[in-house]
Amino acid sequence: MFQPHEDHHNDHLPSPTSLNFLPSCPPQLFHGGGAPFMMKRSVSFSGVDKSEEVHGDDELSDDGSHLGEKKKRLNLEQVKALEKSFELGNKLEPERKVQLAKALGLQPRQIAIWFQNRRARWKTKQLEKDYDALKKQFEALKADNDALQAQNKKLNAE
Repeated sequence: MFQPHEDHHNDHLPSPTSLNFLPSCPPQLFHGGGAPFMMKRSVSFSGVDKSEEVHGDDELSDDGSHLGEKKKRLNLEQVKALEKSFELGNKLEPERKVQLAKALGLQPRQIAIWFQNRRARWKTKQLEKDYDALKKQFEALKADNDALQAQNKKLNAE
């Protein structure tokens, strides 16, 4: 059987794509130096430029709160207001996001994340409804088919 020729000379070297999974390891640490084309790179593999490093006291999470703080849950009034706004439109324009954030005392990022999560829940529920409707249609068609098959068999027997 035909098998493509495989080059085993570079099996000990990481592929360029495998380096994406090891962002903190420079290529020189692989088997005593790495491939020649890798040694010419002057790119930092740490993933963070030194000028962009953030000090621990200033680090913020996605919702704008400081890292290490306990995640705060929305209160009932905030959820009701967000649900009402979602019913008006599930896409969030920037000015509406800022307006909601100010009105509810939240960060705009929190509003955006809430809407994103709510759209995901809505989509899941919609898929479940669609599945149930299709399942009912299938069961009705199958019952009709079974009845027709039985009727056909009966007619052929006569």
